[in-house]
Amino acid sequence: MKLSEFFRLWVENYYQNIALIGKKGDFFTAVSVGNLFGTLLAKHFLTLIDKKILTPPLQVIEIGANEGYLSRDFLSALMEFRPEIFKDLEFFIIEPYEKLRVLQRKTLQDCELIHKNSLQDCEFSNAYIFCNELFDSFSCELINGKTMAFVDDDFKLYFAPSDEKIQKECEELGLKIGELSQELNLFFKQLDKACKSFVLSGFDYGVLKPDKLSLRIYQKHEVFDPFKLDLKKFFGKSDLTYNVNFTHLLKLIKDYNFKLLAFEKQSQALSGFDFEEVLNHTKNKNIQSYENFLSQAKRLFFGFDDKFHFFEFQKI
Repeated sequence: MKLSEFFRLWVENYYQNIALIGKKGDFFTAVSVGNLFGTLLAKHFLTLIDKKILTPPLQVIEIGANEGYLSRDFLSALMEFRPEIFKDLEFFIIEPYEKLRVLQRKTLQDCELIHKNSLQDCEFSNAYIFCNELFDSFSCELINGKTMAFVDDDFKLYFAPSDEKIQKECEELGLKIGELSQELNLFFKQLDKACKSFVLSGFDYGVLKPDKLSLRIYQKHEVFDPFKLDLKKFFGKSDLTYNVNFTHLLKLIKDYNFKLLAFEKQSQALSGFDFEEVLNHTKNKNIQSYENFLSQAKRLFFGFDDKFHFFEFQKI
């Protein structure tokens, strides 16, 4: 089967069995560091409103929420900085897996939460959407020249000629070697159809103009090369991921006539999300929380490499 089909089955098995993130899981994300990440995103959201880039009332949606910690931190910060905003917000999580929905309801038990299975089930008039490390979980093809990866019955990866459609898309992207996600194409199609207007704020790791294969496996914070191990032992029990092709992402934003609002290093973006104001506010209220935020900031700003980016785009 094509790698993308194998990838999709892997991810479905992994998340249906509840993927743990953080110290006890297979990998860390910015959310694992603590509540500063969600707090800064909330401040950025309020800035978008103050600048009239967003105009309430709004549907607020997280996609790929896992246990729901980012939404919890985001909403808690809104309650701290501007509680009156809640009368103009309706909150959603798009989550296909029931086991994760249970965890999200538990994490957000004091929140009025609406679950949706997919973007296909949604009709949003005026939305703010946020996601963290979503696109790197989308199924992909491995491209090497005019060949692409397949998986045989023994779970071994091999390359064979790619079809004309894949080759044409790679030519349009200038992609000679690396990952190509057609699921990203589908996401943009569904996003455009589901939302009359929106702003999407996302964080992910990736590169512009890939020049090598990046597919890899994370298990208990160790990295494994899928070409050098028995995939049967890892299938659905560990995180399968790759570097997002940001050239592809930016092309789709342009193709759909969405407006690119931001594309920058994650650390640069976060430091600009009213970080100093958050620190001063917290210092005046609770010195222990202030010191905790300082500790988290060191990891958020310096603990993630340059592949981590923030991107934001809008449909008007």
